[in-house]
Amino acid sequence: MFALYSHYSPQLPDEAELRKIDIQVPLRIYTRDGELLAEYGEHRSRPVKLGDVPEKLKLAFLDIEDARFYDHQGVDIKGVLRALRSVASTGSASQGASTITMQLARNSFLDSGKNLERKLKETLLAIKMEQTLSKSQILELYLNKIYLGNRAYGIASAAETYYGKTLDELTLAQSAMIAGLPKAPSRYNPLANPERAMIRRNYILKRMLELQHITPLEYQTALNEPNTAKRHKTELDADAPYLAEMVRADIVKRFGEENAYTQGYHVYTTLNSDIQKEAAESLRKSLLAYDQRHGYRGPEDKLVLSDLKTEDEMRDKLSSYPVLGELYPALVLTADASAAELLVGETRVTLTFEAVKWAREFKSEDRRGAAPKRVSDVLKAGDVVRVRQTDKEKNTWVLSQVPTVGGALVSLDPSDGAVRAVMGGFDFQHSKFNRATQAMRQPGSSFKPIVYAAALAKGFTPASIVNDAPIDIPGSTWKPENFGGRYIGPTTLREALSKSRNLVSIRLLRSIGVNYAIDFATEFGFPRENLPPNLTLALGTAMTTPMEMATAYAVFANGGYKVDSYFITKIEDRNHKVLFEETSPRVCAGETDVCVIEKQTDQPADAYEGKDGKNTAGADKSDKKSVDSVASDKPIWETAAVERPKIGENGAYPAAKRILDNRTHYQIVSMMQDVTQSGTAARAGRSLNRKDIAGKTGTTNDQKDAWFCGFSPNVVTVAWVGFDDMSKLGEGETATNVALPMWIDFMHRVLKGEPSKEWEKPVDLKEADLDLNTEDKPRRRSTARAENSGVGFQYKSERDIAPRQVAPTSGSAPRAPAPQRTPERVEIPEQLF
Repeated sequence: MFALYSHYSPQLPDEAELRKIDIQVPLRIYTRDGELLAEYGEHRSRPVKLGDVPEKLKLAFLDIEDARFYDHQGVDIKGVLRALRSVASTGSASQGASTITMQLARNSFLDSGKNLERKLKETLLAIKMEQTLSKSQILELYLNKIYLGNRAYGIASAAETYYGKTLDELTLAQSAMIAGLPKAPSRYNPLANPERAMIRRNYILKRMLELQHITPLEYQTALNEPNTAKRHKTELDADAPYLAEMVRADIVKRFGEENAYTQGYHVYTTLNSDIQKEAAESLRKSLLAYDQRHGYRGPEDKLVLSDLKTEDEMRDKLSSYPVLGELYPALVLTADASAAELLVGETRVTLTFEAVKWAREFKSEDRRGAAPKRVSDVLKAGDVVRVRQTDKEKNTWVLSQVPTVGGALVSLDPSDGAVRAVMGGFDFQHSKFNRATQAMRQPGSSFKPIVYAAALAKGFTPASIVNDAPIDIPGSTWKPENFGGRYIGPTTLREALSKSRNLVSIRLLRSIGVNYAIDFATEFGFPRENLPPNLTLALGTAMTTPMEMATAYAVFANGGYKVDSYFITKIEDRNHKVLFEETSPRVCAGETDVCVIEKQTDQPADAYEGKDGKNTAGADKSDKKSVDSVASDKPIWETAAVERPKIGENGAYPAAKRILDNRTHYQIVSMMQDVTQSGTAARAGRSLNRKDIAGKTGTTNDQKDAWFCGFSPNVVTVAWVGFDDMSKLGEGETATNVALPMWIDFMHRVLKGEPSKEWEKPVDLKEADLDLNTEDKPRRRSTARAENSGVGFQYKSERDIAPRQVAPTSGSAPRAPAPQRTPERVEIPEQLF
């Protein structure tokens, strides 16, 4: 024995390793209010303290697995001798003699093979563990690590997996059933082998009675209890798989692939589960509407009903088709002129002609077949189709189909960039490609506000006149046009943005300079390499994602401050020790680089502005305070300038950098408000019936992308629709008809009941500079009308329109962004042809 110990001892873990026995705990992701969003990990572990384990459950394990646990030193000598005798006589290690300590040693450090060498190592390691750890520590580790089938590791996980209960809710019979699993988790599994499992359970109950750990009455009551085990999945409180995947990838990047799923990290996100639900419904509703407009592509699959002899076989086959975005797979059983009978899950439903009359045959993005005249024109027996329930009380269903078009919706809090909702497609199971963050697309005209803001920062005003007419670009064959091919001649910048006039944007960009505009755009967060260094930038030929667009538009919503989008607020280890807390810049008042946020206690928990009391409409009304104003009532030597809080402590965050001065910000936002009141997105103003919304439509060439990027003072939302393969959306499928309805539907849900809240107007801003009420006054035009005339106007060189320098307006905030931090205020000629 000494020789064996000397040989194997160096191969065994040392004392430090024994004290670090690891319980693999999955990664768990939560919403901002603590609801479970997702769980990742092969082991469904739920570690518990030994003191929290019910006594009867503990005794059930001890009685069946190791009745002399508290008497031996890791090895049951009688059991070991019996096992060794079996090996010597049969050559097979068929006799089990493992104590709880030995099982823990094997599960933690050794393989599960049955051979003499492994058994010797297991025995020696068990003795060493008993010398290192207390009995309570060993039993607690065992109960938390033991594999109990169906990915359940540990007793708490098994209770949840088989019974959907916590440990203290288990009955005696259920406790005995779980205690019977370690011997053979598959053979005695109450789901896979209920008969064997019941025999094993009853044997354990009898054993507990023999050892006088339960009374005869308890024994008889438990014996009479039927097998109540069912498969219970982890209940998720929120549904945001695209965001969950973003978090998972981030955690893997931070901690590595192996640690991410085993160390029990708790990750808290910025997600608002109620807002996320609205985002999913709005996106799916819009994509389904687009898909239905373009016709029916036919059944998803075809089955031969005669091959499926019973309805149970039909249901089994249907179960292989997942539910996608609340579209259920259905098997057509019969179909005639007036109705069709379908099998959906456990029930049968009837579709009338009204439920299928939309289903004209899809031929191309611009062509459909003839309208159906009878149900049997659309459905045939054996078809596997998708149906959607429109009325649960009346059990009303309609024919549907999974959209082939892609879409994304992102909603942020503009005060700090916190992602409140994100949808990267119709359904994560259908496509895991996250179009919100991974789809690099051209933004089209939704990029124009960046160009216009750059011009305003350089001295233009909404009242500046620019000619909307064909343009000659020396040395280029490019012939840009307005959508629809119409021109309106000289017009103000306000009206040009409202009506999305392409030629005005191009003239404007050429006037301010492409390089200047690119420098300006990078301040909003657009990577320089994705911005084309030519005049096409004015029409939105940059490459970007919906998340980037939402982050950029947050600048317009929050008063002109640059914030970064983020989705993780805090990461904790399995013991809830904080490993990371997010410290992204926040919008706050004053000239400062540190922002202290005071939490409000009187705000409803589900308010969209957040539990931390964010308010973005006006810096002077914000609960975010600059360092200089935190301790204004203290003596001068104790002011915040001296005490200066540290970032990340006591609600202190970096102050967001201002990249638009208040004049430029108010001007561009007021112009974008016109877009939603009288411009290309006027439907938004009419539908929502509020003035505090603004935004911009965006449609790329051949209607390949449709965007609407819009905001209110507290919400930024971007909606995008397009095909992954860059196919055309179809004639007339512009942003106004495709993306805008999604945005309106979502914002209607989010802003419902919220009072209107305007942006603060700078006191020194003149009404004439804003060019308000353009609909009530005649538009200034050249005598040579350009509308539909085809008459071109010769563009003056930048040297001809070079503005002269003037002193800045007294009291105005310095003009922001690139390339200079404080660009000069300049005069612009009244007409730019």
